Amino acid sequence: MEFKSFKHFPENVKKEIVTLKPIKVEKRKLYPLVEVLEIKEGKFNLLSVSPIALVVVEGDEKYLLSLDGNEPSPELLNLVNI
Repeated sequence: MEFKSFKHFPENVKKEIVTLKPIKVEKRKLYPLVEVLEIKEGKFNLLSVSPIALVVVEGDEKYLLSLDGNEPSPELLNLVNI
């Protein structure tokens, strides 16, 4: 099947970043951030979940660690409220 046969391909793609349940390590909380990609086309349904970063919370401070090798966007810190 050729890519051009997916006429509505961009409309059937949903991509979002999700914050998972925190993991407690001593006085820190680690919030895994994953990118969820969903593609639907007729009976075809694909779901991909990829870890992208960790938000580390220590007291009143939080910082970001990349898990995918890319420079993480500072906006990802806003996904975790302390």
